[in-house]
Amino acid sequence: MIERPDFLVRASEAWGEPPAWVLAIAEEANRTSLKQTAKRLDYSASTISQVISATYSGDLSRVERIANGALMGATVECPVLGEIARNRCESEQRKPRGVANSTSLKLYRACRSGCVHSHLKGGRNAE
Repeated sequence: MIERPDFLVRASEAWGEPPAWVLAIAEEANRTSLKQTAKRLDYSASTISQVISATYSGDLSRVERIANGALMGATVECPVLGEIARNRCESEQRKPRGVANSTSLKLYRACRSGCVHSHLKGGRNAE
């Protein structure tokens, strides 16, 4: 029988005292699997493994925001949709300009024109 890794142990060894969002990712990976956790967060399994192991060189703040929404219940007040999960906000920001309906176009514009939650050019939190 193949023994599954303990992602909480891995996170503690790598981070020392992991932040709550890393612990939430590790707990979810233990509860389900690394692959399922990655799918839930819309990342690859290798990226989530690197986050748990404190070796990810990408945008950790984005991973944190997504984990906070998807795993920890964090919400934001969207100017178009009202209260939504933080990870949905991140997902909406990444979508291309929508022309299928008026809501998708409103979201596209809001995310790029001063929304306090946006990390895109034009948003108040632009990086």
